[in-house]
Amino acid sequence: MKNKFIAISVFIWIGMMSYSQQGNDMQGKHGKEGISGIVCGKIIIAAHRGGYENDFADKAPENSIANIQNAIDHSFEIYETDVQRTSDGVFIIMHDPTIDRTTTGSGKVAEMSSEEIKKYNLKYSNGEISDEKIPFLTDFISGGEGKIIFKIDYKPELKYLNDLIKEIERSGFKDWVILRFRYKKEIAEYIARLDQDKIPEMLFRVKNLKQYHELRSLLDIKMISIDQRKKFTDEQLKIIKEASEAGIIVEAHTFYAKDPKQQEMLWVEQVKLPITIWHTKKPGLFQEFLKKQEIYKSKN
Repeated sequence: MKNKFIAISVFIWIGMMSYSQQGNDMQGKHGKEGISGIVCGKIIIAAHRGGYENDFADKAPENSIANIQNAIDHSFEIYETDVQRTSDGVFIIMHDPTIDRTTTGSGKVAEMSSEEIKKYNLKYSNGEISDEKIPFLTDFISGGEGKIIFKIDYKPELKYLNDLIKEIERSGFKDWVILRFRYKKEIAEYIARLDQDKIPEMLFRVKNLKQYHELRSLLDIKMISIDQRKKFTDEQLKIIKEASEAGIIVEAHTFYAKDPKQQEMLWVEQVKLPITIWHTKKPGLFQEFLKKQEIYKSKN
């Protein structure tokens, strides 16, 4: 494995060496430049639903306004989240199609009005009730104040996409938003017909070379996401290499294992690859892993 990736290990070293110095500097850079501040060779963290490993202690439940500041305080560069749409056409921040799991209410978001949504409070993962309300999309993006990038995992595909793009543009923070989709040709073709200057950055999750090459034939992409949670296939390793060499920012998920030592070994191998954005459910733990890696010193 070391021999296979020695070249890319050297390539990524520059970004890894700089990680411990990024912190607030990276925040500041994104605060001024948004997505354009993301560059190949610098490892940055995309915190799954903002990072909620210690939500009760932090007083910042999953997908809450309070958790935005919490993510900023922890120097996470990207806040990954999801949106749902109310019956009266308002986008809210919510992972599930219902509000049952994370709030004091119950019901499908699509069958509730925005006024009804305002009644409920968010809950912590331990079931305790917080003071936080369910955030609307515009308030949520504005809450980042240009200090953190938001990555919206948009599952409805083309449904309501135009409305979502318009709402993001009205927020004034378009350059701090990434919309991520699972790759489908019809979605890429549709986006290719839009005015590229008026839409957020689009990020597609691809599984194989066919999807990757097809996407590149349709759109001038700046970033790509590898659709894999367990082990990269040979094709996916080729995509990572090919994309990084073309100056395309690569995103991938951190892999997990029940045994902490085995998980660390997985991460050691993963960060040898020229991947810039690491989407992780354990942003705090992954951040500590990056900081303590002796590879920073041994390659100095």
